Amino acid sequence: MKRVTIQDIADKVGVTKGLVSRALRGKYDVSEKMREEITHAAVAMNYDFSKLRAKNKTRSKVLLVMTSKMLLEKDYWQPIIRVITATFEEKHVNLEYQIYDEETLGAEDVEKIKNVNAAGYIFMHNNPDALVKAAENTGRPVVVIDPKNNLQGRHLQVKYSNFNSCYEITSLLIRGGHKNFLFYGATDESSSFIEREQGFSASILDNAVSGVKGYKLLFKNAAGNYADNAGFVEILHKHPEISAVVCANDIIAINAMKSIAKMGKKVPDDYAVAGFDNIVDSGYSNIDLTTVNVPREDLGREVAKYLVNHINKKHIKYSQIIIDCETVVRGSTGNINNTDIL
Repeated sequence: MKRVTIQDIADKVGVTKGLVSRALRGKYDVSEKMREEITHAAVAMNYDFSKLRAKNKTRSKVLLVMTSKMLLEKDYWQPIIRVITATFEEKHVNLEYQIYDEETLGAEDVEKIKNVNAAGYIFMHNNPDALVKAAENTGRPVVVIDPKNNLQGRHLQVKYSNFNSCYEITSLLIRGGHKNFLFYGATDESSSFIEREQGFSASILDNAVSGVKGYKLLFKNAAGNYADNAGFVEILHKHPEISAVVCANDIIAINAMKSIAKMGKKVPDDYAVAGFDNIVDSGYSNIDLTTVNVPREDLGREVAKYLVNHINKKHIKYSQIIIDCETVVRGSTGNINNTDIL
């Protein structure tokens, strides 16, 4: 099979070779629409991202390892990648990619990790233990961003303030007068969901003396739908006292709002709904979702700074970095004052 080149992608999309190169390297001087089109074309054509080598081969390089599926999630992961790329450019460090398909992952992918001469490694969210261990065994610094599972090993985990932020948004709703809550999340999605559930539970427990009570609906998300519509409607019918729904992410929250509408109920008149992540859809006027903003750019800068310091031998070793998040109050929770956040 003929190897797909940057020129092939350029011909397919109808743009210049230079534009394709800039888009795939995460450069800033490319529109989001064009970057998305080029990235989709590259993945569809089975482009080998490991061939996306930096021109300046005398620089130190860091290898970014992620799935092709995650590369297409422009709203969540791309802002992180762009900031890491820009920060590395300022510090004269190259970022190279190893993109793999989860369904065809094999020994060859592990060997690539071992054989590349990288000064450090970045893993995005969900990666097999074998890949992370292969990087750790090189003795070079390894960073796992927003890990799906709590992996054990010699690496830095960089994540958001999931526990504290969910505690705060639940407490905000309690101060707004709500007494009966539902936490709506997935059991098999990620460690961040578990931490958000724990933050919710801690807030409910701390306010139990005031008559606050919490229920939970935890579903398996194997199909990737981020919803258990039947279970959600059932628990609201079973516990009509519930007035506030705290969701593990914005997609679940948006699905909850759709289910509430189908029940003939209204948000926020009948139910207050809050999400987490502040994805683009959450700010649309027809959704207007109260949520937690995750500062993707700040996370990207922290990752890049940590690895640059390692490369320059000015590092302090950490096992975990927590990035603070901010509650964004919108219409889905009604008349609640944002200044009430402690």
